[in-house]
Amino acid sequence: MATRLAAAQTWTLRVGMFLLPLAYSPFNYDSFVLPKLLLARMLVGVLLVLFVARIAASHTLVVKRTPLDLPIVAFLASAALSSMFAENQNVALFGTYARYDGLLTMFTFAALFWLSVQGLADQAEARVLIRVLLASGYVVAATAILQSVHDSIQQRVIEPGAILPAFGSLGNPNVLGAFLALVIALGAGELLMAQPAASRIALLNLLVVSGLALLLSFSRSSWLAAAAGTAVVVVSQRKRLPRLGLLAPVFAVLVLALAVGYYLDGSGPLERKVVARMLTVFDPNKIAGSRFGIWTDSVRLIASRPVLGYGPDNVGLVYPLFQTGDWGLAGSARQPIDKAHAELLQVAATQGIIGLAAYAFLVVAFLRTFWRARRIDQAVLVFAGWIGYELAVQLNFTALASALPFWIFAAVAMVSWEAVRTHIVVVDRRASLVLGSAVGLAAAALTVLGVVVPYLADQRLREAVAADYAGRPQEAQGLAAQSRQLAPRESVYAVEVGNTAFEQNQWAAARTAYQDAAGLGTFNALVYRNLALADRNLGLLPEAREAARKAVQFDRFDPANQALLAEFESKP
Repeated sequence: MATRLAAAQTWTLRVGMFLLPLAYSPFNYDSFVLPKLLLARMLVGVLLVLFVARIAASHTLVVKRTPLDLPIVAFLASAALSSMFAENQNVALFGTYARYDGLLTMFTFAALFWLSVQGLADQAEARVLIRVLLASGYVVAATAILQSVHDSIQQRVIEPGAILPAFGSLGNPNVLGAFLALVIALGAGELLMAQPAASRIALLNLLVVSGLALLLSFSRSSWLAAAAGTAVVVVSQRKRLPRLGLLAPVFAVLVLALAVGYYLDGSGPLERKVVARMLTVFDPNKIAGSRFGIWTDSVRLIASRPVLGYGPDNVGLVYPLFQTGDWGLAGSARQPIDKAHAELLQVAATQGIIGLAAYAFLVVAFLRTFWRARRIDQAVLVFAGWIGYELAVQLNFTALASALPFWIFAAVAMVSWEAVRTHIVVVDRRASLVLGSAVGLAAAALTVLGVVVPYLADQRLREAVAADYAGRPQEAQGLAAQSRQLAPRESVYAVEVGNTAFEQNQWAAARTAYQDAAGLGTFNALVYRNLALADRNLGLLPEAREAARKAVQFDRFDPANQALLAEFESKP
């Protein structure tokens, strides 16, 4: 029985590693991020049940320890401490909608890592899991290419020659880029180490498809990260470099196509856009106009609360107070800045100096563990992937869609580097059965509360928005109320309740819902603008003026917010 349970753990990890980057649901309002989070929670539950079931079957507790255990505990403790003093504790615990970077998600990352370590038997299994990750990366890359082509063809009806970025199943070009930087570095390492010709051809195919998808992401930080990870492979495997000759014709054709498309006027829109994007990597004026401005403002934010930070995922609630430029403007659309767009700054902003020290402890532990195993070929391959992913997030930030498979990969790294130490304790039979039953019941309850209910809530939100657009306001209002009841701690569902009431001139109901959303934590300036209008229609002018001020606080670059506040301030 114990052997079968061990096999079940192994296959659960393989299936989870493959599906996590691909999880997508057309039935949810958040089709990209939430499905991955829910799948991760389910994966944690299944792995935990299998782990405890092995204890019950063998009457033996086998715990595997790694050098990352203590740093991870320190980082989680820092996050919990900062959550206690957060700007908004609800956001600190659950995170903001479509980010979900709260304390609960951090514990999910840690649980995935720890349970994956427990489920991996040896280096051979770790190597198989790497190949599963590469297979998933291939499907992710192919999907992203098809998505970019499809979206570009549709956009060209409005904008001739348009090339839209690839994001595929990960929902964002930079997140896709971070994941592919990991995949490409691992793929290059596997290509150098592979023996059969069929394996080399498959890996060459992987690198070409992943490289094209990375190119179409137009993510400069991910380009640099993938190059750095691949460089680690090349330097460490110099004796096997002749095998990279397989890639030379491919890259030569790619560079030639880019050059021709760029220098021939009126042709090659893809080539011109890619080359122009590459040139901005070395243009300080381009950097200063976006990332440098965000970074500078983030430093001022950090200095305002340096010790504990503002709490996990709380940056969006306070960043506008320090924002000096319209950094979120992209064309005619404007996105609120809710991340520091550099992982070190993000940690400092959310967890302060204490969190930054814990994060440094974690990174140093990772580096020390690799250094001790640097003579192992598989160790270098894994380290190259880690470099690719880590550099990408340092130039952006941790995003759930790519972070979930990364933490399983981190467990693979520990096993690959022979850094796992096993501790065995004999467990009383009755105690093991009681523990197994308790964990099984708890896992079933958590699956319902943490997976099924959030899924249904977001499904109702999608249906509410669809009904609203279709001109069925009463149906939309009922569906929005259902989503709010299913997920009472999520501000977006309260906002939709407010929106459906607002559209029907139900000012009191709209006001209550918008106030609930504000209390739960939202940096959506439109919420406060609508709240101001609802207050005005209820004759609550002082409250309307204050809500208008909050709208300007969260987005003072929107002329509509400025005009509404000016209207209220012009009145006595």
